[in-house]
Amino acid sequence: MARRAGRRRGGKAVSEEIEAKVRIADPAAFRRRMAERSESGGETVFEDNRLFDDAAGTLRRRGAALRVREERPAGGGEPLRATLTYKGPRAESELKRREEIEIEVQAAPGFASRQATARLPCQGAKPGFAEATPGATGLALIFEAMGLRETFRYQKRRSVWRVGECEIALDELPYLGWFVEIEGPTERAVRAGLEALGLADAELLSADYIHLLTERLKSLGLDPSRAVFEA
Repeated sequence: MARRAGRRRGGKAVSEEIEAKVRIADPAAFRRRMAERSESGGETVFEDNRLFDDAAGTLRRRGAALRVREERPAGGGEPLRATLTYKGPRAESELKRREEIEIEVQAAPGFASRQATARLPCQGAKPGFAEATPGATGLALIFEAMGLRETFRYQKRRSVWRVGECEIALDELPYLGWFVEIEGPTERAVRAGLEALGLADAELLSADYIHLLTERLKSLGLDPSRAVFEA
């Protein structure tokens, strides 16, 4: 989603995520509505999201999260981008509000995400240099080397439009179905977005996707740490 300008910490921009999430039953109708209201956008990307934490679950217990996300074209192909995101504990509000710090990790052109392996000088690497590891895979390897571990993985298909001050996302998640997220610079802007899209009376979901997916997976007797689309 869009990043909002905020204060700076140690020279880094820190933003606040302000958004509303609702469940919808007719994604096709919503796409038609967005086509009428937005002149651009609507392309679908495929996301692969991985959360990392230490063995004690320190981030989870604080209500925080560290996420590595890789985006690809929905129809397949090489990664479009990879992002690293820290999300802080949620603030008390009817809408979802939390600190968010996000950076984009640019992979070298032509590199596809793959499982990386160590490469020693005797295997052909130039002495003193390490083999480049692309985007999300490289981040995951660094975190694992630091003692963090992957605690949850989930996939998502997302289409995004821009309407006024808000960014509108239509999300499809495995085992859950379809949702709309409206994110803006202020609560007022987000509520105006809900009104403009005819969603002002819709039930706002306070739980994030991680919680919703975990509960759903448990109810189905599936691995509660992995929510991916069936091949």
